[in-house]
Amino acid sequence: MVDDAIWQICIYGLCVGVVIAVMLGLPPLLGERHWKKPERQSESATGVPYECGIRPTGNAQVRPPVQYYLIAMFFVIFDVEAAYLYAWAVAVPETGWLGFIEVTIFVAILLASLAYLWLTGALDWHAQSQRPRVRHRQNPTMQESKELYDDRVA
Repeated sequence: MVDDAIWQICIYGLCVGVVIAVMLGLPPLLGERHWKKPERQSESATGVPYECGIRPTGNAQVRPPVQYYLIAMFFVIFDVEAAYLYAWAVAVPETGWLGFIEVTIFVAILLASLAYLWLTGALDWHAQSQRPRVRHRQNPTMQESKELYDDRVA
């Protein structure tokens, strides 16, 4: 019984290896560059990507703005929230009031984080100079720090 399972795993691993080898080996052999004749390689349109009938201009390696990555991270965070809420919604009868209280706290924390992102301007696509500034508490001076320390020690 155990020997059969080991052989099945070995055969499965061999099949996976063959599929990977085929997937990595066939594209270079079937690709356009392998079958091109040398005289066709000098043509101007050969190898140029097709963009809806328009000749491409500029560099295709354009970097997206940093805000795009921030929005993508926020999306992933809040998408995970939706997955947790879906799992909770399926198990509502088993969780009862305790589950409801836990989910309420969870959603409150996420809403607080969304409010923080909104207030700090992380969701704005404006230029940096156009964002409203959130006022933070100023750092105390050295004298104020010393007075606070002396008050706590005494």
